[in-house]
Amino acid sequence: MKKYLRLQTVGDDECLYHYTHGSSLMNILRTEKLYATKSSFLNDTNELDYITRVAADVIGEIERPEWRQILMRQIIDTMEEVKRHDTFVLSFSTDRDSITLWAEFGEETGYNVGFGGRELIRRIGSNQEIYCHGRVIYDTDRQRKMIRHLLTEEFPARTGKTFEELMEAEAASPGTDEFGRLRTRLQKALNIYAMFFKQAEFAPENEYRVAFRNPDRRRICFREKDGFLLPYIEIDLSGSGCLPVMRVTVAPKNHVDLAKKGMVQYLAHMNIKAEVALSELKLRY
Repeated sequence: MKKYLRLQTVGDDECLYHYTHGSSLMNILRTEKLYATKSSFLNDTNELDYITRVAADVIGEIERPEWRQILMRQIIDTMEEVKRHDTFVLSFSTDRDSITLWAEFGEETGYNVGFGGRELIRRIGSNQEIYCHGRVIYDTDRQRKMIRHLLTEEFPARTGKTFEELMEAEAASPGTDEFGRLRTRLQKALNIYAMFFKQAEFAPENEYRVAFRNPDRRRICFREKDGFLLPYIEIDLSGSGCLPVMRVTVAPKNHVDLAKKGMVQYLAHMNIKAEVALSELKLRY
């Protein structure tokens, strides 16, 4: 199913940036581990609802009302039933100085660490299986186009019939095997795309996600956040040589001399050669 994904992956010379607080950054560099959060606990928790709405919009554009009814009843109305996987997500940004992310992760105590993207993905994949990874898609027109292509072209072709032939047969005699395969493939694809389709309002995050599925339950840990327990798994970044850290940026409101000086000395202590820079954003207190 992953081969149907149309995700843009990190380029050769690109960095992936992880925004966090100073204590968390020290822990990442010391332990060479990041935390992947269970997808249902992410900040934007309406992901399945969102992908379902986008798919419903695509189906709503189909001219034949009886076909729309079949697709809504068989695919959209049963989406929740096929979500049986434990999915954990590791989030980065391709923006090295995002006012949106600074606001979320600490303008006064925050940092971001920029990793060499390709090497980071290679290290992660050498230590645990990556289900899929790529840039989050925020453009609604593009999202609809991708779903429409799967529904009306790519998946019908896998059955040896056109979309029109499949729908005609299903309308005439409900429960055909070919339509059943189309439904199953599309629902599985939508569950994957749910992790990478987000509302346009989130576009300033420029998010890049790495997804993991069905980890050994013994790997699942919990930490407290804002008064509730957050499930996560540890993602091992270890490998030969130092972590592929390219730069560390100090948050806009953390411009005291000691913030940069302390990070420079900590990186030297950890034998990590990376630039330390101040955010270029100018914010009022």
